[in-house]
Amino acid sequence: MKNAVSRLIPDGYQAPSRIGYRYLDDKILLDGDGAYTLVSVPTRSWELMSPLDKRAGLAQVYACLSGLPRGVAHQTRLITTEFPFNADLWSQRLDKRTQSHGIPAPGWSSLLTDTRNRINDAAWPIKRVYLAVRLGDRASYNGAWGRVQRMWEQVRKPLDLDDEMPPLEEIEVWHDQAGDIRNTLAGSPLRCQPVGRQEAEMLLLHLTHPGLPAPDPAATTPQRYGPGELQALCGGELTREPLGRIGKYDYKCLRHETVTGTSYQLWYAFSLGPEEVNFPGTLWLHSTDALPFPVVQSIGFEIQELADTRKDADKALRNVEEQFFNDKEAGVSTDLTYHQKRELATQMKYLVDHHRTPFIRMRALFGIAATDRDELRENARDFVRTMREAGYTVDAPPTHQKFFFYESLPGGRPLDSDYIRRVPLDYLAAGMPHISPSVGDGEGLYQGYTIGAGGLPAEPVFVDHMLYATQSQLAPTEGVPGDPGGGKTVSRGLKPVWEDALRGITQVVWDPKGDYLVLKKYAQELGLNPDKIICVNVYDADPGMLDPAAQAETPEDAAQLMRETLLRLVPDLLAGQNGSDFGDVIRQAVGAAIAEGHGSTYLMRVVEILEAWEKLPPSPTNINQERCRQFSGPPGRRYREVSRTKLGQLVFGRAPQPFRIPVGYTVIFCTLGLQMPDPGKPPEMMSERELLSDVISGLMADNTWNIMATLDPAIPKAITWDEWHTSKDNPRARTLVDRIKRLGRSRNTFLRLISQSAGDFDSSFVTGVWAFGTTSKEEAEKTCEFLGVEANGSNIGTILSLGGGQKGVCVFKDRGGKLARVKVEFIYDFVLDIFDTNPEKDPEKMTRIIAEIFGEEAAGARREIEAKKGGATGDSPGSDANGAGEDDDPVPPQALLGV
Repeated sequence: MKNAVSRLIPDGYQAPSRIGYRYLDDKILLDGDGAYTLVSVPTRSWELMSPLDKRAGLAQVYACLSGLPRGVAHQTRLITTEFPFNADLWSQRLDKRTQSHGIPAPGWSSLLTDTRNRINDAAWPIKRVYLAVRLGDRASYNGAWGRVQRMWEQVRKPLDLDDEMPPLEEIEVWHDQAGDIRNTLAGSPLRCQPVGRQEAEMLLLHLTHPGLPAPDPAATTPQRYGPGELQALCGGELTREPLGRIGKYDYKCLRHETVTGTSYQLWYAFSLGPEEVNFPGTLWLHSTDALPFPVVQSIGFEIQELADTRKDADKALRNVEEQFFNDKEAGVSTDLTYHQKRELATQMKYLVDHHRTPFIRMRALFGIAATDRDELRENARDFVRTMREAGYTVDAPPTHQKFFFYESLPGGRPLDSDYIRRVPLDYLAAGMPHISPSVGDGEGLYQGYTIGAGGLPAEPVFVDHMLYATQSQLAPTEGVPGDPGGGKTVSRGLKPVWEDALRGITQVVWDPKGDYLVLKKYAQELGLNPDKIICVNVYDADPGMLDPAAQAETPEDAAQLMRETLLRLVPDLLAGQNGSDFGDVIRQAVGAAIAEGHGSTYLMRVVEILEAWEKLPPSPTNINQERCRQFSGPPGRRYREVSRTKLGQLVFGRAPQPFRIPVGYTVIFCTLGLQMPDPGKPPEMMSERELLSDVISGLMADNTWNIMATLDPAIPKAITWDEWHTSKDNPRARTLVDRIKRLGRSRNTFLRLISQSAGDFDSSFVTGVWAFGTTSKEEAEKTCEFLGVEANGSNIGTILSLGGGQKGVCVFKDRGGKLARVKVEFIYDFVLDIFDTNPEKDPEKMTRIIAEIFGEEAAGARREIEAKKGGATGDSPGSDANGAGEDDDPVPPQALLGV
């Protein structure tokens, strides 16, 4: 009989004929019955989290939801949807920010246009989570007299065809309540953010145009929307049409006729599922993450007062007992249903009385949309199958499709009790609706995409390290650990340096092996100005370029830097029996040089003073003069010998003027010809060539800072230090890092360190991490520690499996602490071919480039590096291809001595 009556009911009976919104501004949304406020929930990552951290995340969601208003008049709607990324708006903001920094390279506009087209073609989804909190009934905002007035008005307007603008006094009341709710949720562990009218407009357009591009918003957005504007905003024709047979059921869907096209939508309701969820093993709101199409989730729930839940539990328990006694009197044995109902009612009463657990009444809706009916039918079949495999049953009743659509919108309320479930609040919290693989700032250049469920591309990654300096309290720094051959130099070295050069950012690159010289060689193909790419091989640099006295800003700093340089060149003398005397004499000579030149001097002057002291006549009565005479000869002769070498001239020579670069230029310092010591090797064990190379490395750090410090602090600047593990033990290199920690944000200077081990970094100041794969379990543990995650078996396995033979795959940790696996992607294939320095494809490629730019001598040093790398049986994480031993110098002694 019920089915016969339902067939007589026309389509859309009791369903709203239109969306009844009356008012919208930056704080509230009003319809004919209630007032609402919208907030967005920031997403968080789930990668590499320990079970304890996941439990903490559950507690945060539970605490946030517990702070919502309770009662029948305060229903909340949780909406989870995926917005298409607005590439046009992104490119406009990025280009405006780039143009304000300086003059971009010729290829900048082409890269930006092609990147925008790539993003639009991929249709990247961006997950968004919203809470629409009901503030109360509009009929009760000013008490009983207000309800009487509005009742009389409704009697005068029986058809209710006029949608009046709400009065200002009512708006002020709801503004006050919305402010309280927003402040409470903003202070919750989830740090919810308020939603303004423009974002609310985009949400309404997205929900009312399912599967279609949203129409362009008005050029001039009104300060507030009235009934007419809201009706025009959400305008469209909604009808119900047959979808076809899926399995053994016939389905009906909704047809949306809008200004941007026609689409079809099918709504499902959560019907059956486990009464308890296994957290964190089961995230029931993420059962469909692996599906290749978006699913809109709209969950309306009402948090009951504990007293109301207790009454419902007592009532349910009485009904069960009455059923038991009735069956007993009738002589009917009790079935399993009785015991299940009794257990559930008893458990609910126990949770309320002893744990004060809040319960909710919720109806979960899932919407699927497509522009083709056949495609929608296939998607619906996959959705039902996926939910069934996860242990959940969903229904799509034909007569409820319009009900479900209007209910799914912000402010929608159920018009019947079908598919409503009463569950504890932690049941909804265990769904973790805000989990997303989204990382990055969403403002910078496109770097690749995150890897989601099933290994599918999830969301795009955008990173602009220049925003770190303006929006973060920490200095902008980036650490890139990973084994050789994993693609870290290409993905996080060459690629960002090339992109920053296109943007006109002033850069200094420390390039031990010459990999970055392709930027100079192929500047035209890469869209760069070759005149703005300066390549300097430190081995062939001008004498005196690294004079310590010229690197300091004050005489005190010059004296300290000169002392450190000279003392580091004679570790054997300092380690001997008279080490303190040698050190004291060298310090006195530095002080004499500073005083003699009235704060202006050069390092070779200290050598001349030591040689002059050695020639002093004996003076037994003057103890200090006698000590200077006795202990000045060995260091003076050592320094004089070093100053005659080609590398020594860089330190002991005197340059006519300091090395400086103009704004917008990129300078690449190569160290082909230097012999860097093995990481951790003490100075006493180093050869003279290693000592001098180590000193030059430290002075280059000071020179790099001086280059940046002379530029305007407002100008964005970037420093990239490749093979950081070869310089990390140098005190001057550590000084550079300390300066960036203290002054990087104020001077708008970014530092990127690339190394082979995560143990080479100080995680206390790094704001971004790109961790590439490794084959060492010990190194994987260090990487987990660097990322700030627990070094358990699962996380170590993730680090060990990075790449899997595919280069450019890493774990990215952004400045907000979110982590995700990322595949770095190049827009142009030819750029990847240019940056590929793999000797297996073209063994002589880099050698030819180096020979063309620096000459055959530097090319020979590169050949030695590649030969050593090819002959190594197993590189340890701390080894370097350029870190040769004492008997494995890549440069012949004749070349080093300049003979």
